[in-house]
Amino acid sequence: MKATWAHAVPSLVLVIAAGCSTSSSWLPLTRPAEDKTVRPTGELRNDSRTAQAPPERTGREQAAETLYRLGLLQADPTSGIRDYRAARATFTRLLSEYPRSPWEAEARAWQATLTDLLVREDEARRARLRLKPYEDENRRTKTNLECLKQADTDMERRVR
Repeated sequence: MKATWAHAVPSLVLVIAAGCSTSSSWLPLTRPAEDKTVRPTGELRNDSRTAQAPPERTGREQAAETLYRLGLLQADPTSGIRDYRAARATFTRLLSEYPRSPWEAEARAWQATLTDLLVREDEARRARLRLKPYEDENRRTKTNLECLKQADTDMERRVR
């Protein structure tokens, strides 16, 4: 596991850097490219469906998207860097630093889901710790039972 994490960190840094420095159009969750064809003013008046070309994405939007994608990578069980606590922290950071980003609703959903998951994992861990003494006792009881069975089998052989 440590070797996998060590190999994933440089790739993750490159993904984050690429997300911050480019339009990230190669990423699967980016918005589709809009038609930025500039039309003469007369065409704009005649065609009410045509709107002005949207401005380029801001650095804040790119940073918010990068945090969102990082959270997804951390939450993905197949990513190799799965870390639910880190994913929850990433989504929390996204919500606090970029509260009105396009990814706000999804980040809130992920944050709530990961919180529930982490609470259940903690409950399961505490339950296993509570059961540990009983597991040890159960092992000793099974060992004693096997010894008694063996002794009973030996006594039956002697009586015959």
